[in-house]
This record gives sequence, C-alpha cells and structure tokens, in this order.
Amino acid sequence: MSRFTFPNVSPKLFKAMFNLASVLGEDAKIAPALRDLIECRVSHINECAHCLRMHSKSFADHGGDPAKLAMLPVWRSSTGFDDAERAALDWAECLTKVESQARISQSHRQLRDHFEEDEIGELTCIVSTMNAWNRLGIAQHEFA
Repeated sequence: MSRFTFPNVSPKLFKAMFNLASVLGEDAKIAPALRDLIECRVSHINECAHCLRMHSKSFADHGGDPAKLAMLPVWRSSTGFDDAERAALDWAECLTKVESQARISQSHRQLRDHFEEDEIGELTCIVSTMNAWNRLGIAQHEFA
C-alpha cells in the first residue's frame, strides 16, 4: 500500500534521483552484483522492504549467489564473503549507521586495500544514493 507516489507528486525530483542512479550504472567501476549486495545491506539496515525486494531480484539477475544473499545480515560471521566484499560492506554499514569519524577512517583504510580512489568514490555514492532511495521508499510504502 502506498501513501503517495513520489514520481507523480515530484516528477522533477524523481527524474534527478533516477538520473543519478542511472549514471552510477554507466561505465561502472563496481561490479553489478557487488552494487546489489551493498544496496541490499543498506536496505536491511534501513528496513526498507520495497528496496530490499527490488535489489535482491537484481542481485539474482546479475548472477549473485543466493546463499550469499541469505547470509548478508550476518556477513561478519560468515565465510562466504571475500575480503573486498567485506571491506565494501563495512564501508556501507559505517556510512549508513553514521559511525564515529575514527570508525569511518578505519573502514576507509581497509577499503583502500581493495579498491582504487575512483572505486571508493563510486561505492560512497552507491551507499549515499541507496540511503536516499530507502528514505523515499519508506516514506511512500506502508507495506512492500
């Protein structure tokens, strides 16, 4: 059930958000399945069922391992994630939960072991954009 439909009530703002999301997909440095994984984790944290459903499907469409998606809420204690995925997921959690500056710096140092600066910029924008979409999804959808 929707409270309102963002694209209908704010078409210019929706177009701007959609364009940002589209640009993230052009010449992407981050693999689509990793992007989906990050978007799912951010949606878990924010409890956005609508976005979680959408990005879970996208993860599967991009060849993501269903076991990895099932273990995503407990990724820290799972053996199914490689070091780069762990660094990206930690970064996503730090930025979504707005961790302390010291914790964010620690996460960034780990991220630099696996990603170039332009990839880190893209990861950061993926996390930031997903947080914005989650807020819009939560505002619009009472149930997903």
